[in-house]
Amino acid sequence: MADTGLFLLSDVFGQEDDSGRLLQVTQVVCRCLECSCRFTGRPNEGLIDLPGGAILSCPKCPNRQAVSLARFADFLQKNV
Repeated sequence: MADTGLFLLSDVFGQEDDSGRLLQVTQVVCRCLECSCRFTGRPNEGLIDLPGGAILSCPKCPNRQAVSLARFADFLQKNV
């Protein structure tokens, strides 16, 4: 699991290019560290795509955090 400071990520899925570089995060399974809500962030459902990253947004409380693609990629590499 990866701690982003505001969320605990248990699984990350994304689109990669041919060399394995993460281009876009498509799904994040996580828990909000503020209210303990467990949720799966998907585009426009707790996951907002940004150039170079994404925003996680808890569906139960106002907690939200921008996370870079580099940070998501680090997490994916640890779980290969």
